[in-house]
Amino acid sequence: MSGEGSAAAAEPSWLVTSVGQAAAAVQAAGGRVVSAPFDIPVGRVAVVADPFGNTLVLLDLSKGHYVTDNMGNVTAVAR
Repeated sequence: MSGEGSAAAAEPSWLVTSVGQAAAAVQAAGGRVVSAPFDIPVGRVAVVADPFGNTLVLLDLSKGHYVTDNMGNVTAVAR
């Protein structure tokens, strides 16, 4: 750790059907969008905060999924 009492906060990832709809639902429930939805090779991702300030990563696999080797290294994108 870089300093005493400065532990990194966990950011849970939530697999959703639609990142845009999920981000809108978080906002409607009193949360906020930290990072607007953007494209990644396998779909879309956004970062949101719930009404209590907890950060959540929303992910949809609308374009495919990552393929990994036996060591967990990403080797391809399957569509």
